[in-house]
Amino acid sequence: MDRNAKLLQKNLVQEDLRSSDYMSNFKEWIITQDESLDDNIPETFQSHVAMLQSVHPVYQKYFWPEHQSVCQSVIADNISLLRKVESDYVDQITTLTRQFWEFTKIRVDLTYVAKASKWNLRNRPYTSLFPTHVVMNAVGENKVQGNWIELLFHESAHHLILPGSYFVGGTINDYAESKNIKPPRQLWHAYLFYFTGQIAKNLLNAEGIDYPVTYMERNRVFSKYFPLLEKHLTPYMNREATLAEATSIFIREYNNGQQK
Repeated sequence: MDRNAKLLQKNLVQEDLRSSDYMSNFKEWIITQDESLDDNIPETFQSHVAMLQSVHPVYQKYFWPEHQSVCQSVIADNISLLRKVESDYVDQITTLTRQFWEFTKIRVDLTYVAKASKWNLRNRPYTSLFPTHVVMNAVGENKVQGNWIELLFHESAHHLILPGSYFVGGTINDYAESKNIKPPRQLWHAYLFYFTGQIAKNLLNAEGIDYPVTYMERNRVFSKYFPLLEKHLTPYMNREATLAEATSIFIREYNNGQQK
């Protein structure tokens, strides 16, 4: 196995593109470059770039025309609607998470397949943070009108909810620590799916888009949590309960159900 093949296996197949130090550094460098990569390539990336350049002619001839067409179609299908609802989404999600939206524009790249790692079997979009960088996919459930926008909202809001800090993650951990228990796995992420799904559904329906079921429901994401999320987060979203109240009841009921 030559050096380029080893690099491909180690850094492009085995690594998670969201958390690999090498891939994070490569991404930060490559997005600042123009189409010509012949000069000033850092030594760390020279083998990687050589590998990409070697497959470029084949990709450009056989794959790029279709990939470009599909990506452009997704943008054309969604950009007008996105511009209509994005400000309302930001207002609502920041109210629920008690966090400021990033003051700078969030970079969103669209690719034919957004596969963050070998574990991302469903080609979901993904996000890296600090700064927020979203990679959206052009294939998947995009035939469901509104799905792409809901997922874009979800990914772009990841910087508002962190696992162990900020308002939502901190509220979950605060209650769990006070009771000396572990919170349900990735409950913070389930909250983000639920908040974003419900907000997107309401905004899309208001624009005349028939969007009765969110991505979370269609794909049974955190399906064990969903009935309790609907039961306890809805009052919070309606401003009939605090997040601390909703979270404490959720965790108690979920843990009691697990023990039966």
